[in-house]
Amino acid sequence: MKLQNYTLRYLAITLLAVIPIWAGLFYVLILDEVYDNIDDDLKNSKIIIIRQAFADEKLLNTPEFGINKFTIKPLPKGNYSLKDKFKNSKEFMEYDDDDEPIRTLTTVFNDKKGNSFELNIKASVVEEDELLEDLFLALIGLYIMLVVSILVVNHFLLKRIWKSFYGILGNLKNFRLGTGIRFEEVKTPIDEFKILSNEVEEMLHRNEVIYSSQKQFIENASHELQTPLAISINKLELFAENNILPEEQMMEIGKITDTLNRLVRMNKSLLMLSKIENQQFGDEEVVNFNELIIQLTEDFSDLAEFKQVKISIVENAILKFKMNRGLAGALINNLLKNALVHNHPEGFVAFSIDENSFSITNSGVNSPLNSEAIFNRFYRHTTTNESTGLGLAIVKSIINSYSISISYSFKSNHTFKITFPKK
Repeated sequence: MKLQNYTLRYLAITLLAVIPIWAGLFYVLILDEVYDNIDDDLKNSKIIIIRQAFADEKLLNTPEFGINKFTIKPLPKGNYSLKDKFKNSKEFMEYDDDDEPIRTLTTVFNDKKGNSFELNIKASVVEEDELLEDLFLALIGLYIMLVVSILVVNHFLLKRIWKSFYGILGNLKNFRLGTGIRFEEVKTPIDEFKILSNEVEEMLHRNEVIYSSQKQFIENASHELQTPLAISINKLELFAENNILPEEQMMEIGKITDTLNRLVRMNKSLLMLSKIENQQFGDEEVVNFNELIIQLTEDFSDLAEFKQVKISIVENAILKFKMNRGLAGALINNLLKNALVHNHPEGFVAFSIDENSFSITNSGVNSPLNSEAIFNRFYRHTTTNESTGLGLAIVKSIINSYSISISYSFKSNHTFKITFPKK
């Protein structure tokens, strides 16, 4: 989820909680203000009616409301409280043909002769249920309007604000160590993004220096190892060709030569691992794995014939994936070589190719491998000198460089399944 949508989600939830609370307080305040205004009007009417009653005693005989909004009734002699009393009730309204709410002021006053009279004045008030309904609808509209407004503001304002960030992110995605291309500085008016851009640029520069130094060291070390190993192997082969040594010494020379050849293979494998992990295989293309598997099985046909192992391929679909072709070849090469080396005479290696995956199954030792350790460097299930213990480590390193997954299973035979992301 994008940051702007993440914050918007919590903002919308907060508004959903805050608006009802605010609406409740607003409703209470508005209702209180309405009643206060009505009460003020009733009090003012009381003063006017009492003054008029003093001027015209006929008003003192007004027992029914009629067209008036008040009644004046005489009270028996006695002591009465002159305090105003307010009461809410309902009265039938012919216009609405329904009972509507009214507010009544009840008070007592004395005329010139000291007689007590009860004065009742009524006034229509707002219908609370209708007010509540209207307020509820208004709040729903307000909430929708606020959320839509925030969405629009987020879309245009935040998109503009975060443009610099996405520029930095895009440059990071396109940056590759070892290409000599510097990280492009992103111009932005926002201080935080300026600091981020500068820090990223400095960090990548440091990594570039370290990467170049490491790359040079690995290449030099590999080259310096290859040369003496090649010279040693050539000299031992010359000794063997001269036939001047006893047979026992010739056998020892053969063992030494095999060991040196294994060191050569190990050195090449370690160098390749280092290149993969340092992402030195940059060029990518759409690789047809059907064609690649067929080609490599033909290349290994002599070894398969020597090991007396039968290779078969089942093509259920065409499998294509964009990656470095050399790494794709190394992936198949190491899996196939591993399946051949750790096999037995009259065994088999079977490829099954699907649209988004392929699997390689082979006969071999009748026990499962350690699934947690088989991809570790120098892990070997057998002690054969044909294996450097780096083949599956190279496979795992290639897998980690792309959005690919690999799994191992054992059901009387060993199966490695490589799954590619769906198109």
